[in-house]
Amino acid sequence: MKKLVVQTNKDADKVKLVVEECPVPEPKSGEVLVKVVAAPMNPSDYMEWRKEGEVANLGKEGCGIVVKSGGGMMANRLVGKKVGIAGMKVGGSYQQYVCVSAMEGAYEIPDEVELADACSFFVNPFTAAGIIDTVREDGGTGFVHTAAASQLGQMLVKLCKLEGVTLINVVRREEQAEQLKKLGAEHVVVSGNEGWQEKVKALVKEHGIMHAFDAIAGSSTGEMLGLMPKSGYVYVYGGLSEQPVGNVAPMDLIYLKKQLRGWFLPSWLLAGGGISVLRRVRNASALVMGGLKDGWSCSQFVDVKPAEAYAKFLELRNGAGFTNKKLRLRFDQMEELLALVVLMLPRERSSAGALRSWGWHLGAGLGWHLGAAAAT
Repeated sequence: MKKLVVQTNKDADKVKLVVEECPVPEPKSGEVLVKVVAAPMNPSDYMEWRKEGEVANLGKEGCGIVVKSGGGMMANRLVGKKVGIAGMKVGGSYQQYVCVSAMEGAYEIPDEVELADACSFFVNPFTAAGIIDTVREDGGTGFVHTAAASQLGQMLVKLCKLEGVTLINVVRREEQAEQLKKLGAEHVVVSGNEGWQEKVKALVKEHGIMHAFDAIAGSSTGEMLGLMPKSGYVYVYGGLSEQPVGNVAPMDLIYLKKQLRGWFLPSWLLAGGGISVLRRVRNASALVMGGLKDGWSCSQFVDVKPAEAYAKFLELRNGAGFTNKKLRLRFDQMEELLALVVLMLPRERSSAGALRSWGWHLGAGLGWHLGAAAAT
């Protein structure tokens, strides 16, 4: 099988993509082998590409068809089923075949949902469900959300409306505010406008808001903490600014007893263990799957060929941004990538052995994908 591996570099223009030929993995007992159909490129993927060293498990989620069981009742019953995949322990979703736990990593996709459209079923939708659950567990009835024009932000607008949760959206530009209002958002504040902090503070007081979720980090985190009332919470769940958390006033933490916390999807899912995890996963899955077909949890994609993906990423990152432009890798185009790489190799080295040993330099225009921790 073919597998895509990124050789990371702090300089985005020097990232390299390597196409490897690997054996098809064998599922162990309790696992299934999935033939991958599509996988999204999330902001969290982009960030990891710029770390030192090689990212071993590329792709955090995707979708495909179960083609083999490693044994066990749960695994056996999934053979032939359409599934979303997440939580891969060996390998990622950017490869043609991957093994996942039948119990923890394979989620059946409803028949009415186009399989490729479900490839982003996990990271954003489960984060949306988790954020609302966290607010409720803390006794809250609403929250402030930064970077609210992202696809996750748009999901939250729709889900909060369904769930009766008050949402105060903070966006950078007027056109983003208009977009959210068309989706039904009631409270949208543009951070590029003068006096935006006072508007947020007034809405927080009016609706008794105690929580904020920040996808940006940097100075944004301190700003959000300053806008919370006494004993309020700010959860940082992303790092879109690519800056450390800052701008935090010590008095907010000391005298006003405000709390600054991190929020991570796997930590939320696994909190409490045992029955708590099963209940949380079951409830979130039902909520998410019910919205995949043109509902709150569906995503908007831009399909890219593997050979064009990184160039497209750089184009969006340095230009129009990723709003409504989640990149989706289609694995029915993998053979096209291989043909292109072979074509570009010197004739005497265009062999399967040479192909396995050659990487392609993405800075020359051949391309491939995170953000923040969470949202695109």
